[in-house]
Amino acid sequence: MAYLSKLKLSPITNLSDARFAAAAGIEYMGFCFDPNSADFVLPIKAKEMIEWTTGSYVVGEFGNQSLEEITEMSELLNVDVVGLNNQLLPDELPQIGKPIIKMVNLDELSFDKMAIEFQAYDPFVDAFQLNGTLNWALVQTELKIAIADYKIIWNLPTDTDTIKEVVEFFKPYAIVLSAGSEEKTGMKEYDDLYNLLELLEVQN
Repeated sequence: MAYLSKLKLSPITNLSDARFAAAAGIEYMGFCFDPNSADFVLPIKAKEMIEWTTGSYVVGEFGNQSLEEITEMSELLNVDVVGLNNQLLPDELPQIGKPIIKMVNLDELSFDKMAIEFQAYDPFVDAFQLNGTLNWALVQTELKIAIADYKIIWNLPTDTDTIKEVVEFFKPYAIVLSAGSEEKTGMKEYDDLYNLLELLEVQN
């Protein structure tokens, strides 16, 4: 399947989501290894899910862990990409030895500070993921400039009413879809995700 943008399904917390991502042709699936996050998944559980699926790049997402812990865990789990939601210095990042997605929270940074962060980290990261709850319609110009200059993964509020508009107007490198949670182990409804994927599918 071909989509209007690369896609990332996150956070993956169960095997059903991992298999869905692989089967649907989703580029990235994200596992949260930040123990302070509500989305945290035990590394041993993530390893089992990763070993059961193929076809998507595995993103290990970390919080304020040490450089040593991030490097060791990403090697142990054999993740393809490391997502960083912390303040490691730019020149520390090559030690991780993996492609890196730097998380940027727009609820905490002004666009001036965001631009400074982009400039500092750009030589050392593969892409930036924009997180937050802000009304993106109010800052279209700033977002358009950032997306033109950098590889931006969009993780700002979107739904079936806005997702195609976002992709066609801003043209981000990728867009994050929410994995949600299981109703029961092994049981989950994917109607909303299927609807989003249908909207984003390239029409021949």
